[in-house]
Amino acid sequence: MKESMKKQAVMELWRLCFDDTEEFIRFYFEKKYREENALVFWDEQGAAIAALQMPPYPMTFAGRQIVAGYISGACTHPLARARGVMTKLLRETFYVMRERKIPVSILIPASEWLYGYYGKMGYATVFDFTPEHYRILEKPASDHFREEAIRDEALLTDEVFDYFQKMMWQRPCCVQHDREDFETIVEDLRISEGALIVVYGGERVVGMAFAEPWGNRVLVKEGLYDSDDVKRAALWGVMNHLDAAEIYCRALPAGKEDEHRGMARILDVEQVLRLYAVNYPDRSFVLKVTDEWIPENTGIYVVGQGDCSRDEGKRVEAELTIQELTRLLFGYQPERNPVLNPYFETCQPFISLMLD
Repeated sequence: MKESMKKQAVMELWRLCFDDTEEFIRFYFEKKYREENALVFWDEQGAAIAALQMPPYPMTFAGRQIVAGYISGACTHPLARARGVMTKLLRETFYVMRERKIPVSILIPASEWLYGYYGKMGYATVFDFTPEHYRILEKPASDHFREEAIRDEALLTDEVFDYFQKMMWQRPCCVQHDREDFETIVEDLRISEGALIVVYGGERVVGMAFAEPWGNRVLVKEGLYDSDDVKRAALWGVMNHLDAAEIYCRALPAGKEDEHRGMARILDVEQVLRLYAVNYPDRSFVLKVTDEWIPENTGIYVVGQGDCSRDEGKRVEAELTIQELTRLLFGYQPERNPVLNPYFETCQPFISLMLD
């Protein structure tokens, strides 16, 4: 089927702005691109000068599953930068996602300086990871475990995906991946000359590690394990199957030496506070929220008895920016707000396997 003009324009901008191989670009636009999820800024001459995509992802949040809109491939033509084009496109994206009843947006900044840029647009850093390093691991003494390297999505069994899904769903604030996306992730590993290392205990899956070459090391982008012994077996399998002497892992945040990984933004304050209220019906408070980019979010919110409503006449307990509210609702360092800390549970939000 002939590619649409819009898709071709987005691909050309991608080639111009990102240092990806042609194989990866073709793979991405075949597997992940959807016309309805792409937004393009066209200049007066009809040329595409900025683009982004906003594929929806399931996510565990506030005790249930929601849909989060992931900002992917945001790019501006080099000759059109510093004109506010991407800012306009992002603001349009906010309203498109709100119309689709998507309450939260998430993203992974491509560079450190972009944390500041997206912060000005209302995003808050909430996704961290703990870096781990391993060198020349010895083969586990026990023969109880068997490691297998999967490089072809056609070899993925229901048992492997079921284990992956079960372990991911145990995380209270985590971006999730369905079966189709899981297969795409494994295909991306193959393109990168990596592999999914699956650990079996007998005939049962007990762990897995998503690994790919990363300079002169191997990067484990995600690891799921039943125990520390399984983790050691999986990391040894990574070294063995990928012929590596050093491994760098992005592990779940542990609170020490964490590094930033991604950001989130509340798009619909009332919808998200109602989700919170349903999950915590015994908690009640009144907030004033300010959102410069989505004025419809600015107002006074009354949370209590399992519901949320707006009442501009209420006396408020605290005034929050949209970034501050996002951090609280994601459970990201709630102790930074002593007044509201008792109402919010500490959590370690996590994002991984996003083809970034």
